[in-house]
Amino acid sequence: MNKQLTILLIGRIFTNFADSFYLVATVWYVKSLTDSTLLVGITSAIGILPVTLQFLYGPIIDRFSKQRILYFSVIGQAILVGMISIFYFFDVLWIPLLLFLMYVALSFSEITYPTESALIERLTKRENLTKVNSIFAFSYQSLDMICNAISGLLITFIGLGFIYLSNSMMLFLTGLIFLFYLKVPRSDKESEPVSNGFFEQYKIDFIEGYRIVRKQKILLNILFGIIGINFMATMGIAMLPIISNNAAEYGFWLTAMSVGTLVGTTLSSKLENLPLNRLMPTISLLSGTSWIFAIIVNEQFLIPYILFGLAWTGVGVLSVFVYTLIQVNLPKDYIGSGFAFLTSLLGSLSPIGYLLGGILGELTSEYIILLIAGTGYLLFTVYFLSNPLLNKINHGLLVQLEKSHS
Repeated sequence: MNKQLTILLIGRIFTNFADSFYLVATVWYVKSLTDSTLLVGITSAIGILPVTLQFLYGPIIDRFSKQRILYFSVIGQAILVGMISIFYFFDVLWIPLLLFLMYVALSFSEITYPTESALIERLTKRENLTKVNSIFAFSYQSLDMICNAISGLLITFIGLGFIYLSNSMMLFLTGLIFLFYLKVPRSDKESEPVSNGFFEQYKIDFIEGYRIVRKQKILLNILFGIIGINFMATMGIAMLPIISNNAAEYGFWLTAMSVGTLVGTTLSSKLENLPLNRLMPTISLLSGTSWIFAIIVNEQFLIPYILFGLAWTGVGVLSVFVYTLIQVNLPKDYIGSGFAFLTSLLGSLSPIGYLLGGILGELTSEYIILLIAGTGYLLFTVYFLSNPLLNKINHGLLVQLEKSHS
């Protein structure tokens, strides 16, 4: 990788690490104060809700300096997380206030992901896209794994206040890295003279970005299936704090997710040439089976975590594939808008999944919800194999979907 990709990677690792830490801390804070399945589900839903608003950022990402976007978004996030730590230390951290500040901070965070993905596409040769996406995913997932592994211990031994404070400082550092070291050439669209006002130009760019995305019929069919997986998986993830007897055990479940995803992102570049109509349904089938058995044998020592990790190995592969498919199939000047629209689409039902998981967990059993969540991968397998557009994709990852079927 070149120097600018390395700087972008460092910033992405720090940002992802901070996001993970203060989100875990917030979920556990609500759980420890209330021990309510419903409130934990609501907290998780609020945590994922900013993803659904990414489509609003697209025209800004394509039109303005990506370096400045990253700087201001990370600094804004640092200020908000710092405010949470201050309120905690003064013992005035009211749960509604915490959830509001977390929501706004994560809204700042969400603009960084499509911005970074647009920069990856610009700074990387096409034939290396899967490899670079895999490196990025591997790097921040490995740090995410460490975060999840030690989150329970840190909450226990140093306290929530110091977790919030340290993450605020880390985000400030990341903002400074983006400000002083990230140098990105302006795109053609950034350099275009604009005669309209901001809102008029935003409206024009927004509509054009939407039209570009709407033309990607095969890509959208794949993403609709992934949306279903996300919806059902989030119902199950909302139950993990509830089935955990302590913060350390919750950390084990999160670690299994991270380790599995880490392995999957590593494998993804090795699988890019296999036919998608065979690979994606097979991966989903293995993930669903592993997830369900992890819950069935939940009382066994270590085995549930191993099986749960195997389920998330498939998630790691699919996530890299989805990002690469978007980069390959969208026009260069609309990568930011396209990513913003499509990631909003991918996360559109996730807040409902978290909330529904919390509600159904109160009414039934958290283990039943986890079993239902695992069937989402099995349903994706059926959906992919029965979809007439998708079961004909007999080529690898880097071939444009629409051109290959024209």
